[in-house]
Amino acid sequence: MNDETLDHLRIAEANRVLALALLHAAAGSVRPRRWEWTGVVAFYAAVHYVNAYLWEIKQFAPANHAERRRFFNSDIVLYPVRESYEFLEGYGYEARYDVRFEATEADTRDLVDIDLRAVEAAVSRALGLSVPTWELPDFG
Repeated sequence: MNDETLDHLRIAEANRVLALALLHAAAGSVRPRRWEWTGVVAFYAAVHYVNAYLWEIKQFAPANHAERRRFFNSDIVLYPVRESYEFLEGYGYEARYDVRFEATEADTRDLVDIDLRAVEAAVSRALGLSVPTWELPDFG
């Protein structure tokens, strides 16, 4: 596998690990709060999974979100996870820029466990990698 692809995969995994760690973090008054930051970091994990795929399969490095987004309508691997990626992107954007946005633990858990997991699994399969297994933290 190409070195740049592996770099994107390492960054994506590091962002996923950080998103999971944020789920463990204590709540505070920092804005965005931990649930919002979890969503932001989860989105950037998805960005790097997609970048890894685009580089390895198409030798294309998107310069911005719009360039990356255009592949979701035509690519056989990315199209099925388009809604998950768009949800991650929208959530991350709102968490950073909408002062009224408030995330819940349940929404954030779904974002990571469903949407991020879908993007990660699609890219992993397309690259011939095993789909990683990981557990969400338990707050019960």
